[in-house]
Amino acid sequence: MSIHLEQEVADYSERRLRLATAITEYADWLDRQHGIDAERTLRLADTAATLRQDRLVVAFVAEFSRGKTELINALFFADHGQRLLPSDVGRTTMCPTELLYNPDEPPSLCLLPIDTRRREESLARLKRMPIEWCRVPLDADDPHQLQESLKKLAETRPMAVVDAIELGLWHGEDDSVRHALRPDGTVEVPAWRYAMVNYPHPLLQAGLTILDTPGLNALGTEPELTLSVIPSAHAVMFLLATDSGVTRSDLEIWQKHVHRHANYHVAVLNKIDMLWDELKNDTEVRATIERQAEETARVLKLPRASVFTVSAQKALAAKIRGDDELRLRSGIDALEYLLAHQIVPARRDMLFHAVGREVNAMLDESRVELSARLKRTSDELIQLTQLSGKNRELIEQTRAVLQQEKEAYDATAEQFRATRRTLQARGKDLLELLSEETLDGILKSGRARMEDSWTTHGLTHGIRRLSEDMGARFQHASGLADNMLGVLEQAYARFHRQHRLPKMQVPRLDLGAYRNRLETLMAETEAFCHDPANLLLEKRFMIRRFYAGLAEEARKTFNLARMEAERWLRIALDPIMTRIREHKHYLDTRLASLQRILENMGTLHTRMTQLKQQIERLRRDKTELARIGEAFAG
Repeated sequence: MSIHLEQEVADYSERRLRLATAITEYADWLDRQHGIDAERTLRLADTAATLRQDRLVVAFVAEFSRGKTELINALFFADHGQRLLPSDVGRTTMCPTELLYNPDEPPSLCLLPIDTRRREESLARLKRMPIEWCRVPLDADDPHQLQESLKKLAETRPMAVVDAIELGLWHGEDDSVRHALRPDGTVEVPAWRYAMVNYPHPLLQAGLTILDTPGLNALGTEPELTLSVIPSAHAVMFLLATDSGVTRSDLEIWQKHVHRHANYHVAVLNKIDMLWDELKNDTEVRATIERQAEETARVLKLPRASVFTVSAQKALAAKIRGDDELRLRSGIDALEYLLAHQIVPARRDMLFHAVGREVNAMLDESRVELSARLKRTSDELIQLTQLSGKNRELIEQTRAVLQQEKEAYDATAEQFRATRRTLQARGKDLLELLSEETLDGILKSGRARMEDSWTTHGLTHGIRRLSEDMGARFQHASGLADNMLGVLEQAYARFHRQHRLPKMQVPRLDLGAYRNRLETLMAETEAFCHDPANLLLEKRFMIRRFYAGLAEEARKTFNLARMEAERWLRIALDPIMTRIREHKHYLDTRLASLQRILENMGTLHTRMTQLKQQIERLRRDKTELARIGEAFAG
């Protein structure tokens, strides 16, 4: 494991936790100010939890026998002195495998039986059902036990060919696999559908998650991998074999499952050691490898800089033996540099920007509120200083002017309460459009259309119609949200104009990310329905699996959008209502203070002393807020 990679991931983890701590300090600061409201508490708690639980997901995608598992061993687990994951000839991971660390669970290998493919539940839902998984304890201190246990990832089992076809695990029309059909009518299929390895490796403990996705068959038969898992990865390593270049199945994986979906993807030409020819000098060998890399970049339509050439097997051997010359020749250093200095920093910057944008908006509100309180308190002190030694009549006039200001302010406050009621009424319509009941109705209609259809064309038409219905409903919700935002902006502008108070930032409702996610799902649906491979009669099972995956992803998108809308509706007018309450409290306090002074002129100096103490306290609060804000700068 590269020391640079380990340092970058450790730094990423440390900065995440430091930022989460700063958010907690900010929540405590708010609480000391004037009692933090429940919604703001929830927002800060969610943001801090997002930071603490965030994982950097790197997916390795390729056809079988391209050396993905060996590359994972070389990049991350060479310090074991042996292969951690099975990658011998004929013994490699047969199911999608997720490597992560959850401190709340003991080290273990969890395996989902292949027969669960017959069921309707998605992988995401099955992950929340421990009883469905076979659990194998792992001893992190015993490399031999670890290696033996993980060999289960390579297990296969015989299955009747009719069942294998039904589950999408075997395709009789493929001439290249017909020889695998046994006389008894069975074929070998993976024993497991999905695997999760919970292992206390330093990189995994720091928040790295590794996903090994074996083969076109596994990707094609698990739509959830391409609809959700791979698109959510922060980087995808797409492996090819140097000796064969980009094959037809490689190109199919790349076009269908990688280049349109991944946030950050590169191609890795593995097994360059097969081109190490003793009859050629180093220059000639490098030229041959370079030609393969350039051809790969051309076929995949990638910049040459996004194609890496490595020998995972030689890299692993070099690390285990401490052979620096072989390690350098293996090409592994360039890939480790990419991970350490591009992929990890890119994810760090993306996450911190998102968190910073959320928290900085709240910090700006706090700064404005604090400055306004400091100014009001200073103004009152100046006014009382000017009144010191004056007669009762002048103080009475000052009080009368302040009373008129309060009455005008109360009228404005009632206007905003009416605006709030209007927004709340429209908010109910917005939430109805994004409700689970609404989506259930769309899904129920889509399911009925599919159940009534006996043709593949009818099934794909049902999926396309479902996608269109969901998209239309979401567009309606987005339009209503934009309209509500316009009303809110007018209310904020009117408040600033009428009372000459500092401008406030309008809370935004941005459903763009969810709209984009739904549009991506719609594009995936179109691509699936137009794919000739999915128009075969025996693909009916796959079409139903795709429908289930699409429904699950749509439900997640609608739920997240609804939660965002609910949160926004709770806070939409909060900053302005908080300002109204604070200013009203300020006017009431000043009026009461002047009344006490009129009743007893001796209390004037007592009030002035109190104001000076308040100003000192507010200045200390301002200094502390500035210190907390430094964690979110840049």
